[in-house]
Amino acid sequence: MGHAHVYAHEIMHRGRVPMEPVDFVPDWADRPRKAKFHPDAETFPLPPSPAGPPHTAPRRPAPGFTLPLLSGMLRDSYGLTGRRLAVQANTDLAALPHYRHANWSRGTASGGGLYPVAVHWAAGPGGPLTPGLYHYAPHQHGVRRLLTGDVTGDVREAVGPGAGDAGRATQYLVLSVKYWQNAFKYNSFSFHAVSMDVGALVQTWRLWAAQYGLRIEPLLWFDEERLARLLAVAAEEEGVFAVVPLTWQGARTPAEGGATGATARHRDVERSRRVIEFEALRRIHRATAGRAADRPGPGALDAAA
Repeated sequence: MGHAHVYAHEIMHRGRVPMEPVDFVPDWADRPRKAKFHPDAETFPLPPSPAGPPHTAPRRPAPGFTLPLLSGMLRDSYGLTGRRLAVQANTDLAALPHYRHANWSRGTASGGGLYPVAVHWAAGPGGPLTPGLYHYAPHQHGVRRLLTGDVTGDVREAVGPGAGDAGRATQYLVLSVKYWQNAFKYNSFSFHAVSMDVGALVQTWRLWAAQYGLRIEPLLWFDEERLARLLAVAAEEEGVFAVVPLTWQGARTPAEGGATGATARHRDVERSRRVIEFEALRRIHRATAGRAADRPGPGALDAAA
C-alpha cells in the first residue's frame, strides 16, 4: 500500500489510533506568522470590491475578470472580513480585545484564521498591473510584487498541453501551502487540513464568481517542481496545490512559448526560531508530487470516476 493510502488510513482512524507524534505540543510563543511576509517587496493596494449583483433581475454575465472583480473575490474569500470578539469558551478570550492578540475571521470556511494557503498572481500582458509575479497579502488586502516580467509562459508550460483552453490564459492564480504555517499546530494531520482548506477556498471562488457569470476551473495536475522554482520555495517546505486560470476582459490569446525560467526575487521570511519537520508530511508530499508532470490523456481516468 502506497504512502497516500497509508496516510488516508491513519487520518480515518486517528480517533482510535493517535497519529505520530502523539506527545506533540504546539510552541505558541514561537508560532509562525499567519501569512507569508516579504519585507522588501513593494505592496500595491487593491481597489474596492464591486457592488454585488442585483437579486431581483437577471444579470448579464461579465466577459471576464477585472481588477475590482478579482479584488472582491480575494477580499471576500481570504481577506480580513471580521474581528472575533464574541463570547465563547476558548482560553484566549481575555486577550482578544487587545489588538496585538486580535483574531480575525475570513469568508472562506475551514481552517479558522491560520490562512495557510498562499495565493500568487502570475499577471501577464493585457492586465491592470505590470506583468510579473505577485503575492496576495490578506492583512493589507494588497498584492506584493515578487518579480517583474511576464512569467505566464512558465505557468503554461508547467500545466502542459493537456490543460486545453485553460493553458492559454494570460492571468493565473497559483495556490501553494507553506506547511509549517499549519503544521506548527496540527503536526502530521496538517496535510489533510490544508488540502481541505484549498478545496474550501476554490469552492468559495466558484460560488463568488458564478454571481457574475464567471467560471473558476482549477487545474490540479501540473509540474509542481517547475512552479516551486518560479515561486522560489523549497519543495519539502511548501507544496503547490492548484493553478487557477482567469478569463480576463480584453485579453488576447498569448503567443506560443514564452517560458523564462525566472525565479521570484523576494522570499518569505520565517518568524519561528525553530521549524519542525514531520516525517508523515514529508512522505505524503513526495507521494503526491512524484509524478505530477505525468498528466493522463483524455478519458484515461473515466473508469475511476
